[in-house]
Amino acid sequence: MKAGIKESETRYRAIHEDQTELIARSLPDGTVTFVNEAFCRFFGLKREQLIGYHYKPIVFQEDRERVVNLVNSISLENPVITSENRVIACQKVRWAQWITRGIFDNQGNLVELQSVGRDITDSKQAQEALSESEQKFRAIFNQTIQFIGLLEPSGIVLEVNQTALDFAQITREEVVGKLFWEAKWWTISPETQLQLRTAIAAAANGEFIRYEVDIWGRDCQAMAIDFSLRPILDQTGHVTLIISEGRDISQWQAALRERHKAEEALRSSQDFLQKVANSVPHILYLFDLLQGTSIYLNQQSLTVLGYSSEEISQADPQWLMNCFHPDDQHLCYDLPSRFTNLRDNEVLSTEYRFRHKDGEWRWLNTREVVFARDASGTPTQILGSIEDISTRKHAEAVLRQQATGERLITQVTQQIRQSLNLEEVLNTTVNSIRQCLRSDCVAIYQLTADGGGYFAAESLADGYPEKLKQAILAFCIKGDFSDYNQGLPTILHNIQQCDFSANFELLQLYQVKAAMVVPILNGQHLWGLVITYQCAIPRHWQPFEVNLLQQLASQVAIAIHQSVLYQQLQDANEELQRLATLDGLTQIANRRRFNEYLESEWHRLKREKMPLSLILFDVDFFKPYNDTYGHLAGDDCLQKIANALLSTVKRPADLVARYGGEEFSIILPNTETKGAIHLAQAILQAVRDLAIPHAQSSVSDRVTISLGVVSTVPNCEISPQDLINAADKALYTAKQQGRDQVSAVCCSPVKCF
Repeated sequence: MKAGIKESETRYRAIHEDQTELIARSLPDGTVTFVNEAFCRFFGLKREQLIGYHYKPIVFQEDRERVVNLVNSISLENPVITSENRVIACQKVRWAQWITRGIFDNQGNLVELQSVGRDITDSKQAQEALSESEQKFRAIFNQTIQFIGLLEPSGIVLEVNQTALDFAQITREEVVGKLFWEAKWWTISPETQLQLRTAIAAAANGEFIRYEVDIWGRDCQAMAIDFSLRPILDQTGHVTLIISEGRDISQWQAALRERHKAEEALRSSQDFLQKVANSVPHILYLFDLLQGTSIYLNQQSLTVLGYSSEEISQADPQWLMNCFHPDDQHLCYDLPSRFTNLRDNEVLSTEYRFRHKDGEWRWLNTREVVFARDASGTPTQILGSIEDISTRKHAEAVLRQQATGERLITQVTQQIRQSLNLEEVLNTTVNSIRQCLRSDCVAIYQLTADGGGYFAAESLADGYPEKLKQAILAFCIKGDFSDYNQGLPTILHNIQQCDFSANFELLQLYQVKAAMVVPILNGQHLWGLVITYQCAIPRHWQPFEVNLLQQLASQVAIAIHQSVLYQQLQDANEELQRLATLDGLTQIANRRRFNEYLESEWHRLKREKMPLSLILFDVDFFKPYNDTYGHLAGDDCLQKIANALLSTVKRPADLVARYGGEEFSIILPNTETKGAIHLAQAILQAVRDLAIPHAQSSVSDRVTISLGVVSTVPNCEISPQDLINAADKALYTAKQQGRDQVSAVCCSPVKCF
């Protein structure tokens, strides 16, 4: 029995060590007692630097107090916590997500903490980038020179940008919520009103509309607006939104005249710019995308490329393209398209090879920005600089050549250990072996129980036919596999000179000259073979090459075992997760899942400063219903309501849960009060439409519900429980006011939407 326990413990530790998650155990006071290898790699520390010490030093200083308080909150009533915090990993600040579980003895005393973590740095950075993109979009929306409005298909104004409000000298409240053609934008004639109404109706049917509208401004001056309506369709082809755009054409004409004046000023100052630019050690140029020529070039072109500025500026475009290396000539194709999506002040950096006047290839680095755009925002001129980076490129090539062998071995080993996808591991292995050894063909042949086999992965060099891998079969039809079963490789430097009792017909057909075969042993079982060979000439395989193949074969064996264990664990975890988060009767989320999701979304939306809404509702007079129709009918009633909920709440981010008994809840991230009330009313009607008889109800002859709605922007002054309490208060109000209705309240102290 002791031997069995020891073996079980060894397997348990092996599973922990092979996990990519960060696993740690500690005493209640925070002293670390165990960490797995993934934990050590992530933090860049050895076990002896962690075990026996408190976990606080690896937590980012500003998060320590919160993390400690959260861990200290673990109790029998709250045995599991989920947290996200910054940590110090490899001398860098990274983000990690933790699930910490308390282990209690029979007396209910906390005896150990078990934590499982994962790196969420990329996710956090993506969230920050998304928030930044949204801020940029709103800034662009409000600061663009065009008048932009968002309309419902019916013509009601949903939103307008600040440019339109400022131009029309009105407030947002004067137009939002009103029909576009009736809002007091400017003074327009009845004919123009009808024209606008007709255009919006056409856009609501999916047409793109653009024409000029004549208006009179506040100063009674006539103006012409270039006006367009662009419909936005959903996946079913229905118009869900109309974007209106406009601009004052007269001011645009004035701006165009000002621009011509600025360009004239630029041309008049070229002599001064030439003197300044010639002092720069790089080539500076101004390139006209419309003409396809350089309209300015400093004198450094002679120093860097051997050509004078006149030779380049006056050169034929085809001659200029031929100066690019053949592999880099694609950079000259459709040149304007490279800058179409380039934002102002955004730098486009490009490295390529260019022929010097002496015939030598030089590596150049070009950094380009948009210098001028036309009225529609399309780039017309590019300002750039060119630096000779040939010396740097040569040094990089030397360093790459020196590090290639060692790096490939390390990368392949890490990828094999980290990946749980066996197919990915095998393909990575054969491709890396072929690149590292520069072989013509590498394949992994998996043996089957009936004595046959198949190619699990293969990699062929360019120019070799797919059938070339069939030559590997010569090594797989050996009558005696005893050497392979013992883990011994077959090394053939020159097949013609080797005493190798195999089928040489296939080898001779494809002129195979040298080969290596290494067995893959999964425990004591011969799982398959790794085979590589050379076609052109015989090859003397070096000891490090044989060792490389054997090491990778061992890693493949580990990956095979790891893949089997992971699949078993994954199946078990998925079933446990499903059982732990679903309500058994209604098959929707249970109270536990509700609490977890509310906590998670609360913290996320608090960071993003975005709204969160909650709907609580229960079945009116449900006890009399049970007393009258029986508990089986009551269960059936709850199931029908749950199905109606799932049909009504359609957004993937919204969570429908059974809160308890006949009480249900819906968590609505990124939803303001108006949207939450709208959904609550839809749910109210959906339950009415079920038409479930309820003779004992005092508000209706069928089953009805009362709903409480609350919305807020999560912040440090309130908690998720405050949100629940506010929703419960709203639900109570709905009942007090007669039931079968929706009641909404504000979650103080934050202003509702």
